[in-house]
This record gives sequence, structure tokens and C-alpha cells, in this order.
Amino acid sequence: MSASVADIQADASPHHLPALTTGRDAWFLDTEQALAEEMDHFCGPPEPGDRAPWQARADQARLAALCLSGGGIRSATFCLGALQALASRRMLGEFHYLSTVSGGGFAGGWLQTFIRQCGSIAEAERQLGGSGNEIFAKLRRYTNYLTPEVGILSRDTWAGIVLYIRNTILNWLIIFPLLLFVPLALLAYRTALEAASGSTLWLPLVLGSAALFVATFSACTLLPSHRPRTGGVTAYASPARIAACIIAPTCVWALALPFTLRALFEQPLPVSGLSLCRLGLAYFAVQVAAYLSGLIWQTSKGHPGLWLYERNLGPWLASSLVSAGLICVCADASIGWLVGGSAAGFDAAKAEVSQILTVAAPPALIVIHLLQSVIFIGFRKSAECADLDREWVARVDGQLLLAAMGWTGMCLCCLVLSADALGRQDAQIPALFGALGALATGPAAAFLGKQVFVRAQSLAAKGRMDDLVMIGLSAMAAVFGISLFALMGWCLGRFLGQAHDWWGNCLLPRRALGGADTGADAGSVCGINPYGMIVILDVAVAAILAGAVWLFGRVNVNRFSMHGVYRNRLTRGFLGSARTRRDADPFTDFDEEDSPRIADLGTEKRLLPVVNMTLNLTDLLHTEWAERKAASFTATPFACGSAILDRADRARDRPGTVGPRGAYIRTSQYAGMETPGDRVSAGRGPLLGGLLTISGAAVSPNWGYHSSRLIAFLMTLFNVRLGAWLPNPAVARRDDLKLAKPRNSVLALLSELGGRSTDVRQAIYLSDGGHFDNLGVYEMLRRRCARIVVIDAGQDERCTFFDLGNVIRKAEVDGLAKVQMGEMRILPRATIEREGKRAGALGYARGTIAYPGGRDAASLIYIKPSFLDDIPAEVRAYGATSPAFPHESTANQWFSESQFESYRALGYYQVSKMFGSQLTTLSDWSVYLDSEIGRRTADS
Repeated sequence: MSASVADIQADASPHHLPALTTGRDAWFLDTEQALAEEMDHFCGPPEPGDRAPWQARADQARLAALCLSGGGIRSATFCLGALQALASRRMLGEFHYLSTVSGGGFAGGWLQTFIRQCGSIAEAERQLGGSGNEIFAKLRRYTNYLTPEVGILSRDTWAGIVLYIRNTILNWLIIFPLLLFVPLALLAYRTALEAASGSTLWLPLVLGSAALFVATFSACTLLPSHRPRTGGVTAYASPARIAACIIAPTCVWALALPFTLRALFEQPLPVSGLSLCRLGLAYFAVQVAAYLSGLIWQTSKGHPGLWLYERNLGPWLASSLVSAGLICVCADASIGWLVGGSAAGFDAAKAEVSQILTVAAPPALIVIHLLQSVIFIGFRKSAECADLDREWVARVDGQLLLAAMGWTGMCLCCLVLSADALGRQDAQIPALFGALGALATGPAAAFLGKQVFVRAQSLAAKGRMDDLVMIGLSAMAAVFGISLFALMGWCLGRFLGQAHDWWGNCLLPRRALGGADTGADAGSVCGINPYGMIVILDVAVAAILAGAVWLFGRVNVNRFSMHGVYRNRLTRGFLGSARTRRDADPFTDFDEEDSPRIADLGTEKRLLPVVNMTLNLTDLLHTEWAERKAASFTATPFACGSAILDRADRARDRPGTVGPRGAYIRTSQYAGMETPGDRVSAGRGPLLGGLLTISGAAVSPNWGYHSSRLIAFLMTLFNVRLGAWLPNPAVARRDDLKLAKPRNSVLALLSELGGRSTDVRQAIYLSDGGHFDNLGVYEMLRRRCARIVVIDAGQDERCTFFDLGNVIRKAEVDGLAKVQMGEMRILPRATIEREGKRAGALGYARGTIAYPGGRDAASLIYIKPSFLDDIPAEVRAYGATSPAFPHESTANQWFSESQFESYRALGYYQVSKMFGSQLTTLSDWSVYLDSEIGRRTADS
């Protein structure tokens, strides 16, 4: 435990942080407390009676931060050279914070581990200040850190292939049973319709009518103009209540009524008009009864809107009568169309009545029901909040229409397409090859999506072609999804059909599964009635789901993604190479001790590590962030969390606070245990290597503002997953917060599969920090740093500075600071080569920062890899072989020796060139750079 933390324990006070080992909320911090603790680390605890806020203390301390950007190994190697140049001037100790993102974290993690080995920053600077050949010798072994042994026949390559295949298959053992539920449920429903007969005419009608009554009554009483008001506040219905009381019962009604319609086909044909009228009459009676019940309820409760019930009874009756008539007309039309001209020889099975009713009847009923609300809203006498009512009804109707479309789409894929395209005996082989070919679009789109996503990390290069590629990838994902569900529906039909033959026609009627009718009836063979067969289907569905939950519910969802594979290699390459002595397995070259715990790194008063990650919010609960779809999440030796989170059980502590207060967990108590029984890791917090891996998880199904749900489905299915699920500091229970996994892995995997990550569930999805801020500057602006040095090694060959503009815009929108950059003397390589010294390129720029309430302007130094006209000869020689240098693709994580050394040498040279002969402090450096920019501008 660091000295500063010990001081905090001894000096806990009401205005200060709670003690670490005592107190009700000692394990939890809000943003104010988390940042105040960092001030205590740098400046010591405040004097007794000193109630100055942390912001004032930060301004007084004139904090300095070194930010290393994302960009994979390209960024890591350039930043290593820059760190070496800073160490040669003994300036590393000038920085209070070391803020890293993605590839910058590789270099930052290496530096933190090296400092830990050396014992102090001063000793690390002394050793780094030389040539660095001995220090970097081990690191050069891992320029290809993913597969150090290169080549298609190398052991590392094939180990990686086996790991990917093994982990993907293990994921499929969970995903496919869950996906199979969709076609199996549709087959069960269709089989149940096939079993409907005259004896089942009334039961579905009664059950469906009851569900419709609940939905209509709820809609009447939950309408905004009918809700009670207390103290000027309206008790609006929650989305969950609307889904449970309106959406779900309406869907139940739409699924139940087709059973009554199917039973009519078993009666003597043609169906009598009286039987058809029963369907419409039941609908009309339920609508009227529910409306009148709502009127009685409002009267008994004294809720507002009572006069609206009385005045709108006429429009309600008329609209309900129209929809009831449409139900009768549509039922009569469908029977007439299916039966055709001759009712005598009609066979409902051969006419595939159950198939057609399964696909068309539920969505048609929902549309007819929606028509009732359309007519009613059109003639309804309005209330004071008429617009709110109309918007509310439109949203409810929209969800019902979406459900109808989803049902139709799944039926077309799993039942119609599987039967028509794959079920034809005369063209089954070509159809199967076509389906398998369509399935090949899945891995292709997942692989291409990976390449495009890496490219999109630098949107500076984004153009019309990138948009077209994304549209193409989405189309490929759609084709794959349709083919997948069609093939699963066909396979299930074949399997159940074979089971029908094997077990003497007693499991399922083959005709309900798209196969040939054998003429035998299951009941005549073994006495099993149709509903017994449906029970068998239900048991099969339950067994699949229960098996999936049992298999995967207790397994760490992060373990069998590619996150662990990536973490092990990154840790070995960058953290292990910084250690003087390793106890590595000679066969795999892995050492479990390579990665320190980040909680153990808070001993130095300088270079406090801040690992930046992205908290993905793709479920769009925060509509103000519909573009960014993400927020910042950080880990330091003291706390892990995000300023946008908020614990509901803390709301009473600060009732006057507006907006989220932030939710941070003591690092030693967060995500350190693989399993509840992992006592070795208890109370130690997460590994630095694991956090750096998440911070560098560029390829993830959920990835901030680049997220696409269609492509997320494919990337999850094919295990292109580098991010991780961790407990939500704002929601998870204290015991769950200690685990490096979600409590429910199945729910987490389904959320990842659907591209629906949010901040309100027990687990959150974290990915590459560059999906929110690729420079690591955002959190330094939150901490009101007075001097910030940014090394931006992101891929940006056109020098459009997208990442810089992104963080400046977000910081200003979020009220952190206003950053204004000076003249950008950073130019593309083509411009420098064309104009030479006349271009006046410097490779860096200066900016000023204005904080809210701050008295003195802060400074920002921005450095970017540049192909300057006077770079060393060996660097220029490599550049001649690679026109993209120094902005080669981030997708290339396999560096050669010359590539690694060229980026390192460029970083060392470029930063060394920025120093004057007498510079000793950051303040002097800023003044010197201003003079150099002015001189170069005058010369050009």
C-alpha cells in the first residue's frame, strides 16, 4: 500500500474520502472523491479545516500529463522513442500523469514495468538516457508480439489458429442452441396449429380475448392524459410496464386467435357466417369491455381524464367495430382463397393452411388492431396533452409493428425459405450448395469488417468508398443471417422428420415439418394426442436453453473470446520484456508473473498510470450520445470507473447534484478474480496486462461510434472479439464487483451478439479507448492538467487531425475545457517531399486550454510522426521502401526489425529535436517551442 493511501486511512474526515477499511461506502467513490484522492497522492492530504475543492488544488498544483495515443504497435514503437528522448533530458519525472490508449498503452505499460524493475523513475531515466540497445534487446524479440515465430509453418502461427478454432467452437456450443430456439419455436407453433381441431375452437379464443382485454385496459389507463399527478408530477408508465402490460398481451392475442381460425378448417366447409362473426364479435366485445373497465377504474381512483372516456366512447365503438369487421372479412377471404372453388375434396394439410396461418395471421391481426388505434386517434376528442398522447400511442404501435415484422421475417427465413429453397427434392443439392455459399458471406464479412474497423480508427481517411464498403458489409451480414436461419430451420425439420420415422410416427406429424405425409397418424400408432407432441417440442426447447445456461452461465465469457489470447501475447511482449528476470515456461514462453497488478503501481508521485478504455453505449438509452455511442472509462492504481455512471443507492447522499455523480470502485476491490473461489487474486485488483488489452481492443463487436448491429452479430458469432465484459460499478453488487466477468454470461453474450451494450445492466462492455478518445487527453482535461504533452501516433497520412478534433469537441460539449490550437506546422509526407524546407514542417503544434473558472491558461504540446526533411538516413531509407511511412496501417501488427527500429528512431529524433540546449522544465519547453514556431513561420 502506498504512503499516500496510508495517510488517507489515517486522516479520513467528513469532507474527505471515507477510510479504506472502515465506513459504509469505503469501497465506492464518486468522481469528486476519486479525483480528490489523486490530488492527495500528488500533494498530500489537505490541512485540517482546509475545505478547498479538488479543482482549486489541481489548479494550484499545475499538474502535467504525458498522453500516448492509440495506433497499435506503430504507436507503441514511436512512443518508445519519444519516451527515450524525454528520459535523456530527465523530463519523465516532470509528468504527474501517464495517460495511455491502445498502442500507447503498450509503451506505457512497458515503461511502468521498467520503472518498477529499476526501483525509481530517476534510475529508469538514467538507464534509458543511453543508447537503449540493451534495454530494448528483449523487446525487439517481440516486434511480432502476436506470433514471434513468423511463417505459415511456425509453432506460434498454428497455436494461434488452434486457439481461435477452439474458442470459436466453445462459443458456438452456447450461441447455436440459443439461435436454434427461434426456428424450433416457430416449428412448435406451426405444429400446434396443425393439431387444432373443432374441440379447440373456443379455448384459444377465450385465452386470446383475455390477453387482449389486459392490453386494451392497460393502454386506456396508462395513457399520459389518464395518469395521476402528485405534487405537480405525473406518474408516467415505465417502458418495462408498457412492454409487459400492452406489447406482450397483444402479441399473445395475435398468436392465439389463429388457432381458432385453423380449427374452422376442420369443420364442414364452407364455414358458416355465424362462426366467422364470432371472431369479430369477440374482438368488439373485448374492446368495449376493456374501455368501460378503464372508465370504472378511473372513476374509482379519481384519476384525471374521466371526461375523455365519456366523450370518446363513440369514436372507440366505431373504430373497434371497423377492426372487428375487418377480422371477419379477412378470415372469410383467407378461407375462400385457401379452399378455392371446391370444398368437398379440400385437405387442410395439403393446402399448407398451418404454414400460411403461421406466417401471415399474427402480423395481419396486429395490423388490423393498429388500424383501430389509427381510426380512434383520428376522431378522438383531445385533452390538454393531446400531442403527448398521440406520440405515446405511436410509439406503442411502432413496437407492435416491429414485433409483427420480426415474426414475419423469421417465419420467411425458417419456414418458407427452408421449405421452398431447401426442401425441394428435385433441387436439394444445388440449393444446399447455394445456402452454404451464402453462409460463406458471414466469415468474409467478419474478416473484412475487422479490416474496415481498423481503418476506421482513423476517420481521416474515410470517404465515399468507406461508406459503400460498410453498406456492402451490412448487406453481406443480412444475407448470412437469412441463410443461417433458413438452414437451421431446414436441419431441424429434417431431424424431427427422421425422428418421426425412427420412433414409429409418434413424435411429430411429419406433414407439420415440411416432409412427406406417410398417411399414418401419431395417435393411431402409440396413442399420443397432438398436444402431447407439442409438450415434447416444449421439452426439447427447454432442454436446449437449460443446457446452454448450465454450460455457459458459470463460465467467464471473456475466457473463450480472443481477449485472453491477445492479452497473453501483449503481456509477454511488452511487460515481460521489461523484466530483468523471468520464470517463463520454455515451451510456451509465457510467465504468469509478467503483468503486475495496477493497484501496485501507485507508489511513485509521478507518472501515475491512467489506462483509458471505452464504455460502450450502443443501446442508445442516452440519445444525446447517439453519435458517439460510448463514454470514457478509466483505471488507475486507486479507482476504476466512469464519470457518467451513477449508483441509485447513492442518490440520497447528494440530492442537490445535477447529472451523474460518477461511479468508481477501489481498484483493489474491482475485477481481480477469475472465479468466486479465486482467493489468490482476492483484494489485488485487475492485472495491468488485462487492462492494456481492453484499452487496445480495437476489433470488437461493440466499438463506440463505429458500431453496427448487423456486423456485431457476425463478429460475435465468429469470435472476432477483443473487448471484455466487466462488472458495472454503478449497478453490480459488491461481491460481483470483485469478479473479472459478468454475473450472467449468457445475457452478456446475447447483448454482444445483438450489439446492445448499455450502462444500466449488471455488466458493461469495455473496448479500445480509441473508440471514444484515441489520444488519452479527455481524462486529463477532466483533471484540469495545466501542461499536457500529447504524442499522437494514430494513422493519419493526410494530417486531418480527426482524433485531436474529436477530443476537443467532446471536451467542450461536456464542459471540461475549451482547447484552442495554434498554427499546425504538421504536414503530410507528400507535401514535405514536394516543398522541402519551404513547407516549414515541424511535426508538432502548440495549443492553449481554458478551464471553467480557471485563472491561468494551460498549455498543450501536440506531437505527430512526420517525415521531416532532416530525419536520420536510416529512417529515410526505410521510408523509401514504404510510401505510407510513418502512417502505415494499424492492421499490420507484425513489425519487422527495420520497421520497429525506424519508428523508434523517428520518435527519438523528432522529440529530441524539439529541445533547446538549456531546457530543464516543461514550462521552459513550452516557451521554447512557441519561439521555434514563430521563427519557422517567419522563415516560410
